[in-house]
Amino acid sequence: MSALISSQILQLSSADGLWRAQISPVGASLVGLWHADVEIVASPYDEPLRALAGSVMAPWPNRLEDGTWKLGNREFAAVVNDTDGNNANHGLVFDKAFDIVNQTDSLLRLETRIFDELAYPFEVLLKVTYSLENDGLKISFEALNQAAEAVPVAFGLHPYFVAEEDSELDLNARTWVQKNSRNLPIHSSPIDSSSAAQQGRNRIAELDIDDCFTDFVSNERGYFVTTITRPSMGMAVDIEQSHALSFLMLYKLQEVEKKKRMLLAVEPQTSKANFLRNLEGETLLQPNQVLEATCHIKLRKI
Repeated sequence: MSALISSQILQLSSADGLWRAQISPVGASLVGLWHADVEIVASPYDEPLRALAGSVMAPWPNRLEDGTWKLGNREFAAVVNDTDGNNANHGLVFDKAFDIVNQTDSLLRLETRIFDELAYPFEVLLKVTYSLENDGLKISFEALNQAAEAVPVAFGLHPYFVAEEDSELDLNARTWVQKNSRNLPIHSSPIDSSSAAQQGRNRIAELDIDDCFTDFVSNERGYFVTTITRPSMGMAVDIEQSHALSFLMLYKLQEVEKKKRMLLAVEPQTSKANFLRNLEGETLLQPNQVLEATCHIKLRKI
């Protein structure tokens, strides 16, 4: 069994011993990932909750305008935690301790019940599984609607990846979701020279980005892939997301304290921001229906 260490951080390792992961039950958060002692995923400032590092976001990812939404003629209100934009940010479980369902040296299965009397009075069981294998980390999500009615459900993950001065981002999306001053989506357009990032290679050090992308091209395995190069390792980090995770947020963070690392949040999501305020065309999760998705984090030589 993996050891539960201080600050409720759980350690996983791959069978070959090359991969290590640290996961917090709070938010089911991926707060650290290493390959051969090289840091791949990091926690900014060594304070995970300060930057929502690695947390699961549900039942909505990113921002909810004014923290309010409607379903039919019923109105709901969440706590506004993005005071600058007056939004409710990243859902209801990022600071909630998940239950540990199963744990081995290389696998951790967590779950929690999503329910909030004022913000989201519907029962949804959310399961998150981390499996550390010799080829990398697999992350699986299952959201089961346990309510008696159809409800909207979305989720995402918020890990921070370490970037080097010469690292490049390979973006496989074709559409950029433009936003307003409150970081809420206003419309989508094909990626062009004015976009926050370009399709293909982007030098991360030159990016100023907190933006959403969609309309991806699948690889031969049917996944959407975003890549961060690590020149010092001679490797590239591939972040694969299944088709249910049809959106991707990218946010660059330049630390100014302690380690002063350059980090890029690569956030696969099943929806864009303001999901609950824009339900037209979105599929509601029916009673006893499950929404599933998968991510992989892998390395390959370049």
